[in-house]
Amino acid sequence: MTDSKGISRRRFLSGVASTAATSCLPLSGAAILASDSNPADAQNTTVSATRESTLTPPVIIVNSGYRLLIDSVRGTIASFQSTYGVDRELLIRDHVRLPLFIAEFMNDHAEFKLVTSSDAKKISVHKDENDGGQTITLEYKEIGELDVDARVTIRCPANETLTYWNLELKNGTKSWIGHVQFPVIEVPFDNPTERDHGYILSSSLDGSLTGPVEPAVYARPGWTRHTPLERQWGGPESVTTDLWLEDIWSGRQRNVPEIWRYPNYPGQWASTQLMAYYNSAGGLYMACDDATGLPKFIDRVMEDDGVTLGLAHYPGTRGPGETKLPYNVVIGTFHGDWYAAAETYREWATKQEFCGPSLANRKDLPKWITDSAVGIAFPMRGQADWDGPAKVNTEYTPATNALPYLEKLAAELESPLMPFVYNWEHTGPWVQPDTFPPIGGEAAMREFMSRAKEKGWSPFLYGDSLCWVTWQKNSDYDGMSYFHSHGGEAAVARRPDGTFLEDVWPWRKNYWACVGTEKGRQMILEMTRKMAELGPSVVQQFDQGPGAVACYATDHGHPPVPGPWMTEAFKGLLKADAEIARSVNPAVAMSCEGAPPEIYMKDFQIWDGRVRTCPLYSFLYHEYCNGHDGFFGNRVNDEALRLSVGRAIVAGYMVNFTLRDKGLIEYDWDQAWTRAIPDQGAILDWTKRINHFRNNVAREYLVYGRMLRPWTVSNVTERDYGWGKEPLVQSATWRSPDGRIGIVLANCADLGESPRVELRGKETKTVTTYLDGQQRERKMQLPTVIDLEMQPRSLCLIEVK
Repeated sequence: MTDSKGISRRRFLSGVASTAATSCLPLSGAAILASDSNPADAQNTTVSATRESTLTPPVIIVNSGYRLLIDSVRGTIASFQSTYGVDRELLIRDHVRLPLFIAEFMNDHAEFKLVTSSDAKKISVHKDENDGGQTITLEYKEIGELDVDARVTIRCPANETLTYWNLELKNGTKSWIGHVQFPVIEVPFDNPTERDHGYILSSSLDGSLTGPVEPAVYARPGWTRHTPLERQWGGPESVTTDLWLEDIWSGRQRNVPEIWRYPNYPGQWASTQLMAYYNSAGGLYMACDDATGLPKFIDRVMEDDGVTLGLAHYPGTRGPGETKLPYNVVIGTFHGDWYAAAETYREWATKQEFCGPSLANRKDLPKWITDSAVGIAFPMRGQADWDGPAKVNTEYTPATNALPYLEKLAAELESPLMPFVYNWEHTGPWVQPDTFPPIGGEAAMREFMSRAKEKGWSPFLYGDSLCWVTWQKNSDYDGMSYFHSHGGEAAVARRPDGTFLEDVWPWRKNYWACVGTEKGRQMILEMTRKMAELGPSVVQQFDQGPGAVACYATDHGHPPVPGPWMTEAFKGLLKADAEIARSVNPAVAMSCEGAPPEIYMKDFQIWDGRVRTCPLYSFLYHEYCNGHDGFFGNRVNDEALRLSVGRAIVAGYMVNFTLRDKGLIEYDWDQAWTRAIPDQGAILDWTKRINHFRNNVAREYLVYGRMLRPWTVSNVTERDYGWGKEPLVQSATWRSPDGRIGIVLANCADLGESPRVELRGKETKTVTTYLDGQQRERKMQLPTVIDLEMQPRSLCLIEVK
């Protein structure tokens, strides 16, 4: 057995490093040549190997799109190749030395022990074939000198490029299964001699695309990565200078045992179960076909020689007993970019019950959500999350003072508004649950909500997720006496050592509530009830991602390890949260920060999006729900500000802005008011036109449509504003509910652009172009191209039917 304390997973090498070279042969080597020369051997090989069988050839699966090698001696993955045109190895060079899985056990004294598949006393590998394909079965006996056995099955259908992996553990000990990393998959850094960069797709928030895949120095001034639930960030001067397209929440985490003890799906920022790695030669697809949303860790993990596509499972069971994953890990190959991987996942996901009816058929949506309102946030106190002292802003306090500023904006935008009331808590910004009454008083807040709704607006009020805040620098708030006097100890999630699970920022500290406790649930429900009573159209209680946090308490009535109890408890909490809100405010909608985890999609009517350069969630689920976006848009100047608006609109989102003093739009939330402001007339005009475009000519696409893999748009200027080069003409391709195809384009630049749009197909179609209010219809034989002349800050829809 391997003690997990202080040990990195990367070099969990098998004790049989001297295994014969046949285990390490590349796919073009002698083992494959031998199998290819004897079809019977290639298709009917049955292997039962022990460590002494050093000359046993690997098990090989050759299928459409991939070639898989399983080392017969180690029971590990020796190679996985994409075979689209040019064969491409998808794994690090010595992947054969990594275990197939790693399991961590926890005893009654909260002591952890790691064992790996490579620690098994006996390993056997067997391959069977039938008409539907081939199945590899791997058996591991007495793993780590424990009474622990395992069976892995890899089902390889003949007509698919996907394989289906499952794991069964026979746990003869009395320990809990803390987590299981399965399968261990590590992809390489880019070859510095080649110009073909790799990229990794993950489901952080609304989607994250990272690349190039390089061991670049991690340079994020002011940031220190701790556990997944403890982080520090140094404020607006912190700038991302590494080469990965990251958001401020997901650090480039290194592989240490602690990160695996905290699942992040569903809800702690991971919204789907999809990851992918690719370059132009081919890609690796990795997902789970779990429609129930059981907890998982799904994220990229940095290694010395590559990146682990981290996937861990949390059965939450105790031995002695047997545990089998109730779903499969799906691994396969694809050719193309992230859209190709997302299409494969969407093909499965949209058949699941969690999707529910389409947006047009949802009965729980207020009409205003599909009417393209513009979001406007105003802080009642302070300028940002981090500044201090957080002084009251008299323009917006009491909240009714904000109405004249909002009325002026609504008139200029010719649009209904979604006013977001920020920093309203009487004890300090984002302080919960010692929150009420709101600054300015309850009566004024109720009046603001009522008058806003009379104008056709939809005001939001934000809570603070599962956080019990104990300290706030901005207002010098010390909440420990409140915490103790209100029995907060009974609500807090525990680490394995029994200490409180704490979240630490430079300007705030909070404990995380355990959703398995009645006290934690009641804290959240009471916050929601009191917010709903103030009369908003939307309550966003679940900031910082909707989902349970891991808790290792032994006296909370749940297993003392992460497991299915987390999803079950959070589903119950969401149901109760909506019920209590609507018991006092029947029409209120529910929102969250970041895309809602797919299995909770039907529990939310809207969300506060966190879109970067990869609209994964919109691609997967836009036809089922809409969000709004813009608060963290990297708006470094006016052109970048317009670009963030264009990016949001073409990806199907409503847009939002933040006000600073005097009712002026600023670039981003969390910016000091000493900074220069955008050209107010220009951004208001751009927003008005782009919002009318969304709500009128492009409505069937951008409100109700399904995003498609983009049709090619070329001859466009690209510019880098900190997230890598982006086209100044933002574009996306959509299908309306009645089957029409629409390509939307937004020229965000200060200069004219001449994009060329390639139209796909093989027949004559009616093509209608809507360009800056001018409509042109013609019959065109597809495929063909359309060359556009787009003026600065202009919009276009090309409709094909």
